[in-house]
Amino acid sequence: MTNQVYGPASDKQRMFLESKADIIVYGGGAGCGKSHCALLKALGQINDPNFRAVFIRQTRTQLTQSGGLFDEAKQMYKPFKPKFHEQKLSATFPSGSVIGFAGLDRPEDRYNFDGGQYSLVVFDEAQHQQEVSVLYLMSRLRSKAQMSSQLVMTCNPLYNSFLRNWVEWHLDPETGIPIPERDGVIRFFTNDGGKPIFAVTKEEMFKKVPHIKEEHILTFTFVSANIFDNPIGMQKNPKYLAFLLGLKRIEKMRLLEGSWYAKEEAAGYFKGDWLEIVPTRPTDHIMKRVRAWDISGSIPSESNPNPDWTAGVLMSRDKYGRYYIEDLERFRDRAHGVLEKIIQTAIHDGPTTDIVIPADPGAAGKAYAQSIVKELAERGFYARIYQASQSKVLRFQPFAAVAEAKHVSMVRGPWNDELVDELEAFDGSRKVKDD
Repeated sequence: MTNQVYGPASDKQRMFLESKADIIVYGGGAGCGKSHCALLKALGQINDPNFRAVFIRQTRTQLTQSGGLFDEAKQMYKPFKPKFHEQKLSATFPSGSVIGFAGLDRPEDRYNFDGGQYSLVVFDEAQHQQEVSVLYLMSRLRSKAQMSSQLVMTCNPLYNSFLRNWVEWHLDPETGIPIPERDGVIRFFTNDGGKPIFAVTKEEMFKKVPHIKEEHILTFTFVSANIFDNPIGMQKNPKYLAFLLGLKRIEKMRLLEGSWYAKEEAAGYFKGDWLEIVPTRPTDHIMKRVRAWDISGSIPSESNPNPDWTAGVLMSRDKYGRYYIEDLERFRDRAHGVLEKIIQTAIHDGPTTDIVIPADPGAAGKAYAQSIVKELAERGFYARIYQASQSKVLRFQPFAAVAEAKHVSMVRGPWNDELVDELEAFDGSRKVKDD
């Protein structure tokens, strides 16, 4: 394939441009020409009068600023004589095909696309979007165009992005850098009630989601690329590589090497390397074992796609003064489901484990906590109510100090990463989850 404006495409760019997968994630490093290639992918369909595409960034300013996506589109598309509409941010080509540009920042903004029908939806810099917005826009992929509808996401690596989970299979488990042999490999995807499910084969998908219909299984691929996969870009701007080489270590790992596991050292109250990982739950010399809960009674919804979690951490202390984080239960459910899960967890932990139930301020919060304690007591478990009188920062600091002094171990489990991520991110603000 040839870039009709700027010259021949590289192997990675060609792999992306020619992919017929239903969902394509493209990128992995700065300077790889990902936005340019996405614009070029749309350009290949402009002779189809039924073709409709939309390019999405977080804000209109990002689209219209000098060098932004709409600005670049005007330069690239000009030889093909479209009519540009500056207010609507669209380009209408002589055939009648239309390529539009739109902002989508908050999850509720996704409803601005209701009624839209697109052949191609492109999220540019998708690592900054919310997963719920991406999944919703997939419902807009329906048109009469000749091409099969596609969702494209261009991105740079970002550890805390939902996209890391989408491309995990393609990454080296130690470095988080894409495995070259897995570039462009077709996997399978379905959206099961708002939860993305991935599989290497259709057979695996049917095992994971037995009720799924074959027509609801989509193809998915990830094509990684970095600045070295954009020789034309390097030729046009040879100093850009020097800029990337001069970045701080973490940013260089992300933007030059393409590592999805690179993240800034914790700037809050906690560092994950303070915890010693032990293979199994301790059984000897344990003096006390406690499961403390932080309760929420919400599930994801259209109005609140990312509610708080109900979380219960099991900790113990031995006679030598060492603490162990033994287990984490973390889920979202309504009040009745929360109560049932707390009871089930208590049965699993056993009657020798104390249970701490928080009481929110106000009569309703105290009454709810008392009802949980009563239910547990009737089943033979000791539970007590805790009503916080200090901020979470003040309550967290003693634990952080003991962990920093290397007196806390954590039992190895699949929940380790999400717990450490939340502990490291906690800074006392409302910007991060602190369940």
